[in-house]
Amino acid sequence: MKKLVFLLMLSVLFSCKQQGDTLVLFMEQESGVEPYQTRMIVNKEFVRVDDGEGSKTFVLYDRKHKVVYSVNPDEKSVMAIHEKKLKKGQVFEPPFKLTHSVKNMPELKDSPKINGESAKHYQLITNDKVCHDVVAIKGLMPHVVKALTEFHNHMATDSVVTFNNMPADMHEACDMTSTTFKPARQYQFGFPIQEWGNREYTRSLVDYNVDYKAKPELFVLPQDYKHYTVQELREGKVSFAK
Repeated sequence: MKKLVFLLMLSVLFSCKQQGDTLVLFMEQESGVEPYQTRMIVNKEFVRVDDGEGSKTFVLYDRKHKVVYSVNPDEKSVMAIHEKKLKKGQVFEPPFKLTHSVKNMPELKDSPKINGESAKHYQLITNDKVCHDVVAIKGLMPHVVKALTEFHNHMATDSVVTFNNMPADMHEACDMTSTTFKPARQYQFGFPIQEWGNREYTRSLVDYNVDYKAKPELFVLPQDYKHYTVQELREGKVSFAK
């Protein structure tokens, strides 16, 4: 905890300088799965998500060209997910009404502060059900908050494409909200240092470096891999036969 407090205070020193690369490390856990580390590297051009140093499996979001790439070294493949836009005048609505609210939880004791803001606990509610708990600090790494908001919103545009293929009995309010209709609402309160929700999922910030120097090759896609789009995969146009 002392290390995290020190990092929070240190980030103030870099808040006014032009951002280069930022390293963020999380510990995540899901039901039936051992805890695992997730590394994010964020800069003006990209967001890279992987398992840590030396990882060959990664997701790369090209912020300028609005493409998410999923790199799989086992299949030697790169799948591209392009931003999808609705046609002019087109509106995509959920199959039933979604009513959203936020509950401010009691103040956290011994909460670290940054720029005078302490960590605050919020419950994100949809249709009277608590979908997600978020502990966030307003003003912490706003450039990362912006990048991750872009990333989640991007993935939601692809979810719209396949949403109607989902059986009606699988439409669940919290899932629809997080994947499609309000995909980045956990970032409206600042940077989440801890969050938990459906299926016993948890994620906690364990370390970060706002003055990180990433190797340029981390943002380069392997050209000798098979490249295809997610739409081509859905249409059965991709073969992995050797």
